Amino acid sequence: MLHLVATVHACQRARERIHWHHRTLARMLERVFYDGLGPEDYSRRLHTFIAAKTAAKPAGLARIYGEHLFLFTRDDPDEVVLLTVYSIPSELRTAAHQARRNQNALAA
Repeated sequence: MLHLVATVHACQRARERIHWHHRTLARMLERVFYDGLGPEDYSRRLHTFIAAKTAAKPAGLARIYGEHLFLFTRDDPDEVVLLTVYSIPSELRTAAHQARRNQNALAA
């Protein structure tokens, strides 16, 4: 099983952008990583947005959960680290919600 941790920077950004306390972030990390939308679920517009956000960061894993983008990296084989959190722009939120509906429809 993977060990999920958040950097200090990620905790600060979650507090600033989502208004999550560091304990809330620690509790939600597993849900975000496993239940969030992965690259196979994104539309082209979301892919473009995520590519622009990950171009300067060594993030290998991006997940969309709700209306936020979570960027993870994998330092060790058994550890995944949350690097930062971004808000999805309002013009892309409908695409994120549609991708979530499509994912839920396929799971049913």
